[in-house]
Amino acid sequence: MKLEETVYRFMDLVAKNNYVTGLSILQLLTLTALYSAGMAIPIFNLGLQGSAITAHIYGAITVAVLSLLILAASWRTSDLRLRVLALFNFLFVLMAAFEGLFYFGGFVDPSYALGMGIGFIGALFSNSALLFYSISH
Repeated sequence: MKLEETVYRFMDLVAKNNYVTGLSILQLLTLTALYSAGMAIPIFNLGLQGSAITAHIYGAITVAVLSLLILAASWRTSDLRLRVLALFNFLFVLMAAFEGLFYFGGFVDPSYALGMGIGFIGALFSNSALLFYSISH
């Protein structure tokens, strides 16, 4: 019965605030994997082809879809702070994706990589704030 109670408590935590908590946990894990795949490219001098860039692009698509789902789930709540944090998360992910499209689209310029990094850091912080706020309220 102890394991069953633990599973039920975890399910209650994940379902809190219309599943914003569970989606935020999933997005945080995906952001961590996205960072690993993205940083493997310059560290191991892989170039813009191969499995690392493919993982990075698919991870970015996953993060974009999750941020949209988080925004939709937070909009169903009546909590204005949760909505604002989800909107910031979506805008930072959108910024990183927009800069990444230019960077991987043929314009290999460090300013686009910087924009991608700023969007990533903003998405990471806003997602963490979403997660902590969702758990605490």
